[in-house]
Amino acid sequence: MHKHHNSAFKMLSVSISLFVVLLLLSYLFRIEAQVNSAFIYWKPLQTEDSEIEIDPKHRWIAQRDSEWEGWLRVWRLKEDLTIGEKILDIGGRKGANFFVDDIEWIGDQLLISIVEGYDTFWEWDKKMEMETLAPKVISWRVKWLIFDPQTQQIIRELNVNKDLFSAKFFVYPLGEKVAIQFAEREIKIFSPTSILDAKPKIVKELGFSHEVVGRFLLFESWFPDGEGFWAIGTDKFGQAKLFSIGLNGTIKKLTPDDHHLLHPKAQAYTGLSYEGGLDIEGWTSGIVTHKGRYAVLMRHKDHVCLAHFSKMRLEKEIIVLDVNKPYPSILKLLKECVVKAITLDGTRLVLQEGGFTPFGEKTRVWIWDIEAETVRPLAEIGWIEEVYGWLGEEWMIVKVRSRTFEVEIEHDIGGKIKVKKGTYEYGLLHIPPKFAKQSRPPSQRPSS
Repeated sequence: MHKHHNSAFKMLSVSISLFVVLLLLSYLFRIEAQVNSAFIYWKPLQTEDSEIEIDPKHRWIAQRDSEWEGWLRVWRLKEDLTIGEKILDIGGRKGANFFVDDIEWIGDQLLISIVEGYDTFWEWDKKMEMETLAPKVISWRVKWLIFDPQTQQIIRELNVNKDLFSAKFFVYPLGEKVAIQFAEREIKIFSPTSILDAKPKIVKELGFSHEVVGRFLLFESWFPDGEGFWAIGTDKFGQAKLFSIGLNGTIKKLTPDDHHLLHPKAQAYTGLSYEGGLDIEGWTSGIVTHKGRYAVLMRHKDHVCLAHFSKMRLEKEIIVLDVNKPYPSILKLLKECVVKAITLDGTRLVLQEGGFTPFGEKTRVWIWDIEAETVRPLAEIGWIEEVYGWLGEEWMIVKVRSRTFEVEIEHDIGGKIKVKKGTYEYGLLHIPPKFAKQSRPPSQRPSS
């Protein structure tokens, strides 16, 4: 009888243990499903390196080589947010006689800046280095092309000044203005109508002195009303500051004197030490929030904050880390992690576990609601190398590390050598609304 009770007790213990294990496995599987179902891979776009631009209605993706070749490809974006057929593939190859320098969507059409006279940027750069020694340099010119993805045709070619080589396009979302950064502290504003229909017409030229904006001035984002923009410059000490610039030429420094920006264009680090593992590298771009404010990470001597700016002033600070306060306990679960992006609501940060992940490896991505003091997993993907912006309000466009491969390259001195290179993958990371309990399935196109 005693043995019978022992046997029954053992069976019950085993059953309970098994039940607990099953519950745990079920929980882990749910977490695993959650962190792997929130990312849409754009496999056809896999390259060594490139930049991505999506049209305002989310129907087309333009992919431009950002390295030495200078090719351009345009793809159709399907209703389920996956990649459709390729409709354009030009430049950056032997015999093309041009490479692509920059691109930007103006409404439904793609503005393309090309350099004629060389097959690749690599060839142009090499020849320019030799210009003083070479008896004759191949002539080159800058041209702008207009591509219509509906007809899949280049519908216009415009010759422009060589001074606009390496200029960067910034189009106002409603398509009424095109800003072009063409020098360290100078910006030209073009009429998009003139670009699409006739000779490019400059409607405004803005230039500011070194005493006003410091070492440089870099266009960052349009005001919601299109009457000016935020830009990044420096103070007299070289600390990065945010400026408000009106199209009438007015300028206002918005960042307080005792703060400076943490932003990739600012090339600044926090310089602060914390007990925890959160790394705010200074490589997180700002965003324009739902409320039309510009949100960016900013540093004070004692803290790092998430700052919200209007076009007139600093409106709000959300303290992220403070050397005089305990490290946020909610982040201890993540251990070492890096800030990758600010969400469109301006109150949450996208974090990735680890401080560095090699090509071919994946780590989890989390979202941290600073004010609510919560973190939740989003996906498990390769290391996020760059964030290109947003598609709708819930999909963040990212570039992640993929795999390595070996190639043979030839140097002017030393001949051929084998080196390892890495590829990148591109896709959409789903960022659920602030109060959503679960992720929305990617079956419906986000609103514009």
